[in-house]
Amino acid sequence: MMGGAYMGCWYVRMFLPMIHNGWSGNYLGLKRQLKPAKIVEEEIKNADIVVFHRADTVEHHKIGMMLKQMGKKVVFDNDDTYQLDEYHPFFNLDEKGFKQNKIHLNNIINNFIRNVDLVTCSTEYLAKEYRQLNPNVIVLKNCVDQDDWDEPLRNEGDKVRVGLVGSTAYAHDFEMIRDLLLKLSKDKRVQLVVFGLPKDDGANPKTAEVHKKELAFLRELETVEHVPWCDMADYFTQLNELRLDMMLIPRRENHFNKAKSNVKFLEAAMCEIPVIASSFPDAPYENDIDGMNGILAKTPEEWDNAVERLITDKKLRRSMGKRAKKYVLANYNIADHAHLWEEAYATLK
Repeated sequence: MMGGAYMGCWYVRMFLPMIHNGWSGNYLGLKRQLKPAKIVEEEIKNADIVVFHRADTVEHHKIGMMLKQMGKKVVFDNDDTYQLDEYHPFFNLDEKGFKQNKIHLNNIINNFIRNVDLVTCSTEYLAKEYRQLNPNVIVLKNCVDQDDWDEPLRNEGDKVRVGLVGSTAYAHDFEMIRDLLLKLSKDKRVQLVVFGLPKDDGANPKTAEVHKKELAFLRELETVEHVPWCDMADYFTQLNELRLDMMLIPRRENHFNKAKSNVKFLEAAMCEIPVIASSFPDAPYENDIDGMNGILAKTPEEWDNAVERLITDKKLRRSMGKRAKKYVLANYNIADHAHLWEEAYATLK
């Protein structure tokens, strides 16, 4: 299992099925620590199947084609689309060369997909995109491992803690509830929490340029608790220790977000955090959230009403979070689904 630079993706797409099936991979764990190259090379030589997550470099492509010539089966796995259109969140970034770089990466990925033996991905929506390049695509949904999550921590403070976590803290998504966030930052009943984005300290000018819209918005908020990115190895503990009373998952309706998975809902559920998530055709949360284990919202009015409902009803927040965790463990437990990866790869023999 050959992972790339994105450890959050590596965890759900590669690490969990790898550990539960007893396979090997190029990472030792979740702290970006790679195995010695000679060990990885030897393991690849002894492997029948080599899986690449988000193979987005020319080197990946060369290695993949070399392995095919050696008679090995090569698999491409991904959980995001790199397809650029005017609604893609990366399309209009101001960073010099960013758009051209994404187009270049997309071309490499597409070429890799066309030449591999199998493609696996997290959603049926994304599978439809990949089947235009390779007919052999299997959907393997993201899962959770109960052992990686501590007992959920509770907020016993006076203020209701409302969280915006991960990619939902990017402007292309939070803009749809911008007015609500501004209002919450002034609400004396609430502590708004943003978990993600870099520190706004000028230490990394390039990162600050990419996220200047987001960082500028953070400065607009009257009160906000900003917790910057952390290593994936610390993510589970960090999210739990935030003691969020609810998590907001705004998603703009576009191809990029329709191709995303429900992983933010899964993570929140493992901490018994009730979520309010965007609703639109093919949205990542449409098939999971039923009003009892979370709330779906379409219009600004529905967002406002859902947030107010959870702010004022502590008992509802707690019961909704418990139902969400029960639902996720019943439907997305890696211990129950790891065999699906083995069955998918078995089709290549």
